[in-house]
Amino acid sequence: MNQQYPVGSGESAAESHSGSHAECSEVLHRIYEYLDGEMQPADVARVAQHLEACGPCLHEHDLDRAVKAAVRRSNSTDQACPDQLRVQIRQRITMVRLELDG
Repeated sequence: MNQQYPVGSGESAAESHSGSHAECSEVLHRIYEYLDGEMQPADVARVAQHLEACGPCLHEHDLDRAVKAAVRRSNSTDQACPDQLRVQIRQRITMVRLELDG
């Protein structure tokens, strides 16, 4: 999955953010790729630039990073994540995204 999304041609991150709901949606859709280091360097730079200018997306990034860290700490064995926990995490992430999309 290597989708490209516009940040703006020659605009600063703050300028491209104004009114760019589609950009926020794309960043949030790909936030786990970003957190897991699974993006191409150019995409990492675009997401980082967006996060720098967008408080709500940065908050979601921080929340997702905290969730991943908590799961990693609570599951310190080599066992797979329990299905019920995985379902609960996905439901919560979906709820947060819906709240942000308002």
